[in-house]
Amino acid sequence: MNASLEKRRCIPEDKTIRGKRGYYMEKTQSQTNRIGQDFSLWQLIRFALPAILTHLCTQLFRSMDDGLFVSRYVGERALSSISVLSPVNSIIMAFAQLFAVGASTLSAQRMGRRDQQEAKRIFTRIAIIAVAVGAAFALVLNVFCDPICHFLGADEELIENSRIFVRIVFTDTPINLLIAVFGAYYSTAGKPQMGLFCSLLSGAVNIIFDILFIAVWRWGVVGSSLSTVLGELAVCVVGLIFFVNKKHEIHFIRPRGGYGETLQAAWKSGFSQFINSISFSIVNLITNKTLLSILGADGVAANTIISDLRIVLNAAFVGYVTCVGPVIAYNYGSRDAKRLKKILTHNLKFWFFGTILTTILGQLLRGPLISIFFGNSTSSSLFDMTYLGLTIEFFSVPFTCGCIFVMRMFVALGNPNTASVLTISRNFIFRLSMLLLLPWLLGELGVWLAIPVSELLSFIVAAVLVIRNADNYGYGKKGLALRMQHTLSKEEQEKLMETAGEGEE
Repeated sequence: MNASLEKRRCIPEDKTIRGKRGYYMEKTQSQTNRIGQDFSLWQLIRFALPAILTHLCTQLFRSMDDGLFVSRYVGERALSSISVLSPVNSIIMAFAQLFAVGASTLSAQRMGRRDQQEAKRIFTRIAIIAVAVGAAFALVLNVFCDPICHFLGADEELIENSRIFVRIVFTDTPINLLIAVFGAYYSTAGKPQMGLFCSLLSGAVNIIFDILFIAVWRWGVVGSSLSTVLGELAVCVVGLIFFVNKKHEIHFIRPRGGYGETLQAAWKSGFSQFINSISFSIVNLITNKTLLSILGADGVAANTIISDLRIVLNAAFVGYVTCVGPVIAYNYGSRDAKRLKKILTHNLKFWFFGTILTTILGQLLRGPLISIFFGNSTSSSLFDMTYLGLTIEFFSVPFTCGCIFVMRMFVALGNPNTASVLTISRNFIFRLSMLLLLPWLLGELGVWLAIPVSELLSFIVAAVLVIRNADNYGYGKKGLALRMQHTLSKEEQEKLMETAGEGEE
């Protein structure tokens, strides 16, 4: 059997190979899915541009929701009540990233190996798992709402609005997790522009109902929460319509069991992303409690604004790696060492020039950016705190984005363990230690310095990991080619033979 399989593997990729009841190998993937094409740097940027705009628009709309509506029409106390719950949202998003990044990477690798059916099954299974986990989250959060709010630092003044936010927004968690899966798989399906459309749709629905619920009807936090849920529902409906359509490369099919296997594989692949997101909630929790003790509620509100703008700054790079990650995984799965090395070189150039430009523009525009949240009221202590924190924050952009690039690269290359080393050191060693040490030494200044200093240290670790793995992954002269010349494992061979006997479902 192995000899027969090896013979089939030697047939050129642009030929079709018929199995027992279907096709073992379809035509060259690049003919049907753009992630398999030979990209130039400009072509790669154009391909990733919808994903870049998606993440940028998503964060801008989110910031507008907080800045233009909640802080202006409801008040800074309402903004603080929402920000207290940011650790819970970070935990939910951690699971979303686990499912989305882990599963989409696995599917892209299977597509590179011409195992289309398994790629679709992984998608179907992870979508079902995401809904089930989201429902469990929604139940727990509603049952234990008040204890959770108290634990996160909400006092009696904040807890009423925090409770409203939990009851409405977090009940929508199953849909939120499903949207995350859909978002990751748009790029894997070669349709990143769908992510952009969904982001614009969500933002438009959210803003329209923010105007109606908050600015006109004065529903406060209730209005903000309802508009968020309606925006997510609209995006979910669009995603369901897209992935039900069998014309698309990735769509729903019968999963035929295998949920445990898929969850385990997705967990391994997306673990670093999960840790990165879950640690953000821990850092936010400690940051909020530190700011409450040093600066009060104004400090929490300032950190919320800085966090929103930080995410906007990094959105372009997150969008880029979200789209390029499946491209890396596909070429790794197809064992195309030359093309993969080319993609990695493109990533390095994009990071270098992009972060320099972002840092310069950020420093020049930090005043107008903060004014979005305050209007003409630029003389308050909250404005001064936000301005100081954001000025310091902008210097960490190259280091933050460099770490994001390296983590996503190792995940796509089938080495989540190395990505996890970077993630754990970045978030649990450097961030927490700096957050505990620097405010004790420097007071308010130490709070704003904690993240940039930790990102610098993390970037050094990332650089060391990249250099140490050069021989394995080919940033050098021959390492990647040597690594990728290996034949498929016996398990992989058996899986491909099984796929050869299955037709389209």
